[in-house]
Amino acid sequence: MPPLTPADASLILDHVVGSPSIPAAAANALLASLPFPSRPTPRLLRSVLLRRLASDPVSAAALDSLQLLASLPSPAPPIAAAHLAVAAFLAASAPDFDAAARALFARPGGRARRAVDGDPALASPEAGAVADQFEAAVGNTFSQNVLRGLWGNRAAAEGRVRELLAAEWAAIGPSMLEVAAERIVGHGAVETWGSADESTRAKYLMLAGEERGREILGELEEPASQVNPISTPEVNKVIHALKSRCADLHSVVEDPLPAAKAAADEVLAARMDKTRHIVAEEVNNRAANSSVAGSSAVNDQGEVLRKGTPSNLMDWNPTARSFHWEDSLDPEGSRSESTRPHLPSPRRISVSPLQVANNKARRRKARKWSSEEEEMLRKGVEQFGNGSWKDILLHNPDFFIGRTQVDLKDKWRNMMR
Repeated sequence: MPPLTPADASLILDHVVGSPSIPAAAANALLASLPFPSRPTPRLLRSVLLRRLASDPVSAAALDSLQLLASLPSPAPPIAAAHLAVAAFLAASAPDFDAAARALFARPGGRARRAVDGDPALASPEAGAVADQFEAAVGNTFSQNVLRGLWGNRAAAEGRVRELLAAEWAAIGPSMLEVAAERIVGHGAVETWGSADESTRAKYLMLAGEERGREILGELEEPASQVNPISTPEVNKVIHALKSRCADLHSVVEDPLPAAKAAADEVLAARMDKTRHIVAEEVNNRAANSSVAGSSAVNDQGEVLRKGTPSNLMDWNPTARSFHWEDSLDPEGSRSESTRPHLPSPRRISVSPLQVANNKARRRKARKWSSEEEEMLRKGVEQFGNGSWKDILLHNPDFFIGRTQVDLKDKWRNMMR
């Protein structure tokens, strides 16, 4: 295996040391085995200082780490409070209060005093006042006792440092490897692969793996009409988050569609049953009317003649004469087929049991109005107005089955009486 280049070592250290989930022992072993880069990234420097501060939170070395953290870009707000707490504890808990106070807070060479007066990240009105108090307490036993009571608690000083560590780790951001992985196999992969040449894509394919590489190449080969015109890594990230939220919502909330479909099926089944009942009733009525019509004869003028009613053919044809069958007998006494009279057969009308005979005088069988129909008729008049029978009928087909506009008009007139 070829040796790692300084750039490779910097990427590995930046990713491993800068991850708070990596144990301190593993991070320290990696720092000892790999050459530290001559130009480390700001994230790597910050993570090294944070790990050093976590291993020794309250000491003179911790003051150095805090001052170096303050010199890096965008220091966390709790850094001034942590620096002041550590410096004050070191001075208040020292066996020689006067010597420690002069070394830390005296003008002009005090170590903490220089940081408080010269570094904007560590300067604050509280820090300046505390530095003045420690400087004035040199040689004053009473002031020293007061300051020991205020700042001599090690647990309080460590608590300030832990708050700083939590804020710094939360804001450390992704490593360079994570950013590169996001561009190569994450939400920005399509854009990155689309702008790369064939040799670079081959390297990306080795890094992404065969399955993920095929997915990305498949997205690149989609027609332009199917590609989102505003497809960016940010938009894709939002879409992915929405899909995840929808999946979580479906896992918690019950889908209402099956219940709604079941209710709709019940309504449709009831409607079909009611329609079949009405159709069966109409069919029975028509069959009864057809049986009556089948027992009648129809003359050439369309007039219905009941069985047993004498025909008045002689009346409307006065020149007709009766034909005697006996005159047509042959000598042997049998009737000849040629001498038989051939009268035109009466015109027959075939009445289907499913069709109503053409008899305008016959009325439809009255069907009693239900309370639901009356209530719906009342609501329809309130909604569409008196006389809008067509609109009322069209908007309530489930209630007025077999009804006509005239039926609605007559029923409303009776209801108004």
